[in-house]
Amino acid sequence: MGQKRKICLFSGKRGGFGAYLPLMRLIDADPDLELQILLGDMHASKEFGQTVDEARKFFPEAKIEVIEMGAGRGDSPVVRAENLGMCLQKAPAILEKLGPDLVLVHGDRAEHLMVALAALNLGIPVGHTQGGEVSGNIDDVQRHAITKLAHLHFPETEAAADRLKKLGEETWRINVVGSTYIDRIAKKMYTPTSEARAKYGLEPEEKYFLVIFHPDTYLSREENYQAAKNILAAMKDSGYKAAITYPCSDPGYQGVLDAMAEVKNDPQFLIYKNIDNLDFLGLMAGARAILGNSSSAIVEAPYFQLAAVNVGKRQMGRDREENVVDCEATVDGIKSKIRFVLEDSSFREKLKQCGYRLGNGQAAEKILAVLKTAEINEKLLKKRLV
Repeated sequence: MGQKRKICLFSGKRGGFGAYLPLMRLIDADPDLELQILLGDMHASKEFGQTVDEARKFFPEAKIEVIEMGAGRGDSPVVRAENLGMCLQKAPAILEKLGPDLVLVHGDRAEHLMVALAALNLGIPVGHTQGGEVSGNIDDVQRHAITKLAHLHFPETEAAADRLKKLGEETWRINVVGSTYIDRIAKKMYTPTSEARAKYGLEPEEKYFLVIFHPDTYLSREENYQAAKNILAAMKDSGYKAAITYPCSDPGYQGVLDAMAEVKNDPQFLIYKNIDNLDFLGLMAGARAILGNSSSAIVEAPYFQLAAVNVGKRQMGRDREENVVDCEATVDGIKSKIRFVLEDSSFREKLKQCGYRLGNGQAAEKILAVLKTAEINEKLLKKRLV
């Protein structure tokens, strides 16, 4: 048997790690491949639930390395930039020690940009999932920057692939695969709703919302605080129980946490630093709707025919299905959209048709085939614009 090809997957937060689960399991089970896992940002932060333990639970035998980059020590743009500098400073030595044949990064997070840059400078080819998407926030810029550092692209849709071509990427590097987020749903790779309810304090027949609000990096801490406060006020008015998870580590997150702290003793609100990824899907399967500005409302929710009230501009311009309703971050506006997604018969009928945009649950298998067969040579490593 020849030497195994080493594939290193990087994750900075809970959602991205969950999206990689189907692919990591395939790599881990393949006799020709060696799985390496590199974690950073929120995974290593007590403030955000230290989800590195979740990774070790899933893959106890895999090589797992952690970049401690300071997430949770402050929410200013300066601190975030410093943390990213720390990520770039530490990633090269870890990658040199692991010696991967290819590094896979995901989406639009800046810590992925840092790891991609480190790999590029070490002569390690970079694969990128979820490139070519469009969204609001600083994420858009970061996503496209990762595209220019990556050697292999795994966009989720043909529309995303077309955007990669417009960015000058060579067609042979682009592989449309669908979404690994959807693989978990199609394969029922999540906690049964009854078990998830019990684990997170929800009664068997209790109706509830999921609430996730991440900071908008184009807003101040105070503006993010007010937006989060308005979401919680509208949720309070609805009378529904709300399962709430912490925001991501982007600048302004403290404003969101401050608003959450004001309702922490209200039994209507169940607040968690982190909800285990597969548990979160189980909760999605049983929820009445999802409220906030998480990409999960756009990516996973339609495959559960789950209504989503998308607040603010963080996901502005992103491709979506008919389950998503947009609104400004005002109490009255949010209350109105909550009523709409619950009561409008035409909207409720459209929900039944959702769950088609991001493939049928075979993304991991398609990515694996490319990772196993791609020739790692000068042609792959030396990019050119077309």
